[in-house]
Amino acid sequence: MSPALRRAHALLHDALMTPRYTTAICVLLILFELVMNLAIIHRVPYTEIDWTAYMQEVQGVISGEFNYMNLKGDTGPLVYPAGFVWIYGLLWKATNGGQGIRTAQLVFACLYMANLCVVLAIYRRIRGFPPVLLILLVVSKRVHSIFVLRLFNDPVAMLFAYICVLCLGSTHYRQRQWKQVWSALALSAGISVKMNVLLFAPGVLYMWWRIGGIRLVAVQATVVAVTQAIVAVPFLATYPTEYVARAFEFGRQFAFQWTVNWRFLGEDLFLSPMWAAMLLVVHLALLTVFAVAVWPRLAAQSFVKV
Repeated sequence: MSPALRRAHALLHDALMTPRYTTAICVLLILFELVMNLAIIHRVPYTEIDWTAYMQEVQGVISGEFNYMNLKGDTGPLVYPAGFVWIYGLLWKATNGGQGIRTAQLVFACLYMANLCVVLAIYRRIRGFPPVLLILLVVSKRVHSIFVLRLFNDPVAMLFAYICVLCLGSTHYRQRQWKQVWSALALSAGISVKMNVLLFAPGVLYMWWRIGGIRLVAVQATVVAVTQAIVAVPFLATYPTEYVARAFEFGRQFAFQWTVNWRFLGEDLFLSPMWAAMLLVVHLALLTVFAVAVWPRLAAQSFVKV
């Protein structure tokens, strides 16, 4: 191999495998995704799944209905907390009652870019992370579809969840415990859009405990609860029982027709109470293993040193 080729190979290896060029790769990925999202919006047909139902659900609130039991769309009742209502209410107004699909897609393209920037910022804080793996963040067809072709509420909720993770991993926020309030606000904002962000709670609670002990956990949990209450004031002041029962319905069963990962099970097994109980037990067992054997080691070695 000639000296020129050896130098080129060494440069390529450094660019892909060492943190020295992480920022440059992040910038290139952001520019690539900006073009990619605009191209997808322009060339790939929009897919209608839940957007119309979302607009119908928030239109009921805009019309003055605050009883969650009376709010519904074509796909069923409104089952998301109040943050979803306010955010999609703004989208309802910005898109002429949901008719301006292209406007909504551009908004979600901005959400995609914001989400990508936050996730890249998280990975940049991991010591020794090979930047070549960041390319995996932009190759998912499904993620692009969820954002700009289907306009789901998952992107909004997950943006807040990733902001929470970024706050927890920032040395700036570790310097003063009271600044952890931003992680609590971000977590609560995500939960207020879609309840699945609660799955982040065990790990977040663990980090709060490592950073400031049980006192910080209590303070941050209070911030989360108060934020939820403030966001839902109009509903809690009028029909509180209906709001809590529908927006935080832990007993709700997922319809088989919408599952992707578990479709191979068949409908009978998927809807079986025993299957649901087994998944819950496995989930709790794994959380226990992580809390005892994994998270302490990662907290000591990763980008969050506490």
